[in-house]
Parts: sequence; structure tokens; C-alpha cells
Amino acid sequence: MIKPALLCVLALTAPVLDAAGARGGKGVRYPAEQKTFLAEESGWEVIQVTTDPADDSGLYFTSHSFVPEDHGLVFTSRRTGAWNLYYLDLRTFAFVQLTDGKAIAGTGADVCAATREVFYRDGNLVKAVSLTTLKERTITTVPEGYSVGAAVSVTDAGDTVAFSISEKIHVATKTDVIYSDMNERFTKRPWSAVMIGRADGTGWHERARQKKWISHVIMSPTNPDLTLYCHEGRWDQVEQRMWLVSAAGNRPLRPEETPALSIGHEYWFPDGIHVGYQATYPKKAKMIGVADTRDGSYREYPTEFFDGHTQVSHDGRWFVGDGKESAPYLNLYHLVEGKLTGRHVFRHGSLFSQQHWHPHPAFSPDDRYVLFTSSRAGNGDVYLLRVKK
Repeated sequence: MIKPALLCVLALTAPVLDAAGARGGKGVRYPAEQKTFLAEESGWEVIQVTTDPADDSGLYFTSHSFVPEDHGLVFTSRRTGAWNLYYLDLRTFAFVQLTDGKAIAGTGADVCAATREVFYRDGNLVKAVSLTTLKERTITTVPEGYSVGAAVSVTDAGDTVAFSISEKIHVATKTDVIYSDMNERFTKRPWSAVMIGRADGTGWHERARQKKWISHVIMSPTNPDLTLYCHEGRWDQVEQRMWLVSAAGNRPLRPEETPALSIGHEYWFPDGIHVGYQATYPKKAKMIGVADTRDGSYREYPTEFFDGHTQVSHDGRWFVGDGKESAPYLNLYHLVEGKLTGRHVFRHGSLFSQQHWHPHPAFSPDDRYVLFTSSRAGNGDVYLLRVKK
């Protein structure tokens, strides 16, 4: 039975065309468009959730996307000509358009299942939209002269929100090629800050401010006083990638003993204590690292494959990776007695040339599915892989 809250949203309106002929509008309801097939590598069920010719994408791999009690999934799409947010019922695969903006950073949104809201950036505003009423509210405004880096992050309880800002600087090297301006931004070291405040719009302040390029701000899911962030740049250029900040101050996480060590794409475990990340020494195998934020200890496990991103299951025993463009597989790893073993489970076939095509895999809250994006159909689409561990 579909929860009443989700049912009322999905029954709002039928699909419409605007004056320009583009579909869409806040509250517009879309019929299911999914199709199902089997992965050749594992025999597991793959559900292509979206099939529209426009780009669709899951949220960033560090973001929450699911509302398990309502069988809901939030994704982003530019089927209306601009990126907007959508809420899908995983029982019927019908979905509803939540926003109707022109400057929404869709992949950088974060879902709070407890309050049934999505937190996101719309231009220079950080906002929240209700999944039950579709009402939007402004949480805070981005300071003038600054832009938001990466995703907005909210605690599991929905009480505290954080994101990074960096000063707007002239960048001569930016093109349509992904990461084209990374070296220049790293060299110029723009003033940046970790912004944190309450979800009701009060108490906003800079938790950390540095003349470093700060990004990848992620709230501990369980501790509103603890925030993970990174010094951004190419991983082998950054002196120290991972940092923790709280009311007590800043401290590095997994100190880097050599600049040649590459660390990146960090994420919280659901326990709000451990942090997963990727690490590579020159000419050695890639590793999945796990750091304990309480005492700073860490362990690193060599992987059989190269992954652009990895994410952990909610029981902490499984990891999923998304391979690379030359080996575009979802890879499933199992941690047993200190050893990590992995295998290909699906050839997702996505290109990595656009940020919104990166697979960015993540487990569903019950660990039964892996959510990911792929451009295998010629454009970005949202997929679910049913996991049989």
C-alpha cells in the first residue's frame, strides 16, 4: 500500500506542456517509464528507472536519495530544459516534479527522510522543498561574491545543514572539458569557508574559513557538531585532503605522509563515526580506506579494480565502486576478516566526460539495491541494480 503522503503528491496533476512546448511544471505527475533487464555479469535484475531522452541523474554519491517509509526516491532531470528535482514512488515508478527552477543544482541536493524534505541550492539561495506538500522555503542565502562548492548536506535528523563556499575568481582555463580549471583554482587558492546552520534558517555562520579551495562538505549523519570537508584539487597535488571541523576546531583525518599519496572521494559510514575514502600510492593498487574519526586510526584495503567512486553498505561490510571509463563496471566488494574481495556485477557502460553521467553508486537503506547513473543509452538515466549478496 502506498503511503498517504506520497499518494497525495503523486495525484496532483497530469503531465502538461508549457508555452514553449517543453513538458514540466511544479506538481506535474509523470507515468512510469522504467524497463527491466538482467546483468550479464551477475544475472541480477537491472531497472532502468528513467528512459526520457533528456539527461536524468541520481544525486551525488554522498547524498541521501531515499525515503524508505514512503518507498520514495529523489532524482534530478533536465527534461524540462533545466535541472529540477523529482520524487518517484518505487512501487509504481510514477513520479512528480518537485521544483520548477532555472538555476537548481540538482545532483547536489540531499534528502532528509525524517522531515520528508529535500535540501538544495537554487541560484544564490539554499532551500528546502517538502515531499508531502511541495512547499518551498529558503534556508539561507549564499554570501555575495561566493559560489557553493559540491553538494548541500543535512544530518539524518534534519536539524543541521552545511555546505562550502569559495570566492568567485577569474579562471582563464575553464572549458567544457570536465576538471579543465582544476589546476588553476588549486593554484589560486580562493578564500573558502564551511557554512553551517540550522535547518529552520537560524544560526548560520562560518565554521571554518581558509585561503584554500574547500569542497566536499558532508555532515556526520548522527553528530550535528562534526563535519567532514576536503581541500580540493588534484589528489596528488593536495597536501592534506580530508579534514574534520567541530566547535572545538579543525583537525586532519588520515594525515598524508607524502604528497605523492592520492586520497579523495570521502564519505561517511551510516554510523557517523567512520569515514570511507579512496587512496593510491604511485604505481600501487588502488585502496579503499576506512578512518575512525574518534582516534584517527585507519585501515586501507587494496582493491582488484580501479573505481572513480566507492560507497559503503549500511551494515558496513560491503562496498560498491563504479569503475572507470575504460572499464565501466559496477564492482561489488566484500570485507571479511580484514580482506577485501571484489567482482564485476554489471557493465554500466557510462562515460565519465560529464559530471552528471558519473555513476556515483550508493546502496538503498535496506542494502537490497544499488542506485547509479549511466549514459549507456546515449543520455543520462537513473538505474537500480538488485543486489543478491
